[in-house]
Amino acid sequence: MRFGIRGNINKTELPEIAASLIKELNNKSIKYFVEKQLADLLHDKLGFKVSKSLLKKDKELPDFSDFLISIGGDGTFLSTAKLVGNKNIPIIGVNLGKLGFLAETSTSQIAGFINDILKDRFIVEERAVLQATANGDGKRTLFGLNEIVINQSGSVKTIEIQAFYNDQQIIDYLADGLIISTPTGSTGYSLSAGGPIVSPKTEVIVLAPICPHTLTARPIILPDNGILKINVGSKVPVIVTADGNSNFKLNSPASVEIRKAPYKIKLAKSVESNYFKVLNKKLLWGEDVRKIKK
Repeated sequence: MRFGIRGNINKTELPEIAASLIKELNNKSIKYFVEKQLADLLHDKLGFKVSKSLLKKDKELPDFSDFLISIGGDGTFLSTAKLVGNKNIPIIGVNLGKLGFLAETSTSQIAGFINDILKDRFIVEERAVLQATANGDGKRTLFGLNEIVINQSGSVKTIEIQAFYNDQQIIDYLADGLIISTPTGSTGYSLSAGGPIVSPKTEVIVLAPICPHTLTARPIILPDNGILKINVGSKVPVIVTADGNSNFKLNSPASVEIRKAPYKIKLAKSVESNYFKVLNKKLLWGEDVRKIKK
């Protein structure tokens, strides 16, 4: 079994955590490969050397890994998911960030969790991915594990948005933009825009307008087995962004077709993982603030 290791090189604590993990893998003769950029950081910061035979470029790492260890926050996890794409490789998210809904494993737990994986004591959760195509031409396509966002580019003007589901018009929005979220992304940007929290095993997508200029336009939940078409009729350019890390720009009028991608992202988790406990711990969901001690 081979583990690929990558991380957010902007995190100051990454070198120590990664070096400790690599030492643990070496001591137990567990096979691994390290992203070259991370290995360079280890050498620069700690003088820690990784054998050249174990170094892989970012895009090569999934091809040499049975599991990918993503050390950082949820943003790092999302970039790792983009790297994995349809290669069906489970991702282990190690949290150095603030929330860690996706990067759920703590730094103190990672060595023990790898031992559990070697003993086949773990679970794999599959998460739906969204696919967004510009103007139906198939030439510009994005994939998002959390969400696809359509909003104005380089302007503070509201934009006119028409949303269709399986050719049936849902609503017209006059808003700053629109968030199309998976259940996984329902605790992210969509939540900030008033969207609901959705269990990750639910097969739906969430539409949440960004600052709609009306009191009646609310988020809506739709089945994820249909085709969503978003038309933008305003004259200002718009930008389509997936998971905050990849995008393309369109001149209006424009249309974007969104559907469930033909693959899912796999998350490797502890058998004790509990989504609702994570919600309670990270977002204080259901917490009675009157009982929180000052």
